Amino acid sequence: MSLVEIFQHDEVIYTILDKPLPDPPKTPRYESKLEKELKERKIPQLRHTFGYAETPLKTPENFLKKGEGIGQPVKKSDHKCFASGNLPPVPKRLPPGKKTEKSKTNFKILNMKKAIKTKAKPVEPRLVDTRDGHIKKIKGSGEVPEYCLRPDFGKMPTYLVNRNKRIQKELDKIRYAEENRESLCKQISEDERQKLLDDLKYNWELMQKAFLQLPMLTDTMPKILKKTKMEQELRQLEKDIALIESNPFIYLYE
Repeated sequence: MSLVEIFQHDEVIYTILDKPLPDPPKTPRYESKLEKELKERKIPQLRHTFGYAETPLKTPENFLKKGEGIGQPVKKSDHKCFASGNLPPVPKRLPPGKKTEKSKTNFKILNMKKAIKTKAKPVEPRLVDTRDGHIKKIKGSGEVPEYCLRPDFGKMPTYLVNRNKRIQKELDKIRYAEENRESLCKQISEDERQKLLDDLKYNWELMQKAFLQLPMLTDTMPKILKKTKMEQELRQLEKDIALIESNPFIYLYE
């Protein structure tokens, strides 16, 4: 194997690399056709100015007259008066020559009697606590005990008293219901006991008859299960019959 060394060459790396792709062409800008039509049909308007260079004066004949100046705006109200038909009648005028009768009550004497009977306003107790004569009301100042002297001090509030009354009333109802409720234990009569015993014996006879009609050979699973179930029912009926016959007094709990 031989090695070849190249010292002079004109190879450039930038010519080997791939050139970047050119930018895609831009789409033309959207132009509205309606806008062009409106520009073509646009009517030239008159040019507006800032006004006169000098304000023209009025002629002497057009002087300011009364009521033409700027006055106070009139306040408008939305109130509407809807007159009904139940208005009081208009008082009639007295006939000429007749005067209104004066009251015979002497209001001076009446006011004097009221002033004598009226009680003077009680003086509110006050306290002077500085040498400058600063006056402070004793009520609410904390200098005199007030809360402990109230008539309801140390008493249970009314809402708690009412609540305790309601609770006690419910407890009394529950206690009365427990004391006067009927006993849950009830003794059945002799006729009911005999009827129950007869029904059990009748059911036992029907079950015994159906049991004796079963085949002797029990070779399948359903036959075995049916025979076992009937034996259990017969055994339970015999226990119930023996229990009722041995107990002349039977109680039921509801």
